[in-house]
Amino acid sequence: MVAEEILLTVEGVNQRLPLVRTIVRDIMELHRDIVMRKQRMISLRERYPASGGDDSVYEQEVVQMEGELIQDEQRLEEFAQELHQIGGTLTDAQMGVVDFPGDMDGERVWLCWRSDEPEVLFWHSGDCGTSDRVSVYHAVNRSGYSTENELQQDA
Repeated sequence: MVAEEILLTVEGVNQRLPLVRTIVRDIMELHRDIVMRKQRMISLRERYPASGGDDSVYEQEVVQMEGELIQDEQRLEEFAQELHQIGGTLTDAQMGVVDFPGDMDGERVWLCWRSDEPEVLFWHSGDCGTSDRVSVYHAVNRSGYSTENELQQDA
């Protein structure tokens, strides 16, 4: 069953942020852990390549790590599903970026929140990237909306 997409307001997203922050914190910690364990696993594979029927301690560790990684990647997906149930889409597990479907002046947009932001401060209309995030608080400039990069240059 697919839930009907609901367009949210900035206020609606900000009301969800306490729960979103908790989920995203868990996602970021688990993502960091997965990345470190994958690097360790690759390092072990490079230093101690498996030979047919190898039952070394290193091979056992790698096999165990592979199983745990699969489980933790499933946990990441479950966290992403939790976000989806409250209206968000995880777009970057490392940075903790979540997009929420919204409407700005009749245009379908994504309200974009990052884990280091106190509230929803930006939106974008296409794929999320810091260069195309537009401030929800700044007026239209000569060429359209002020982007995050333009706002940083003005500061």
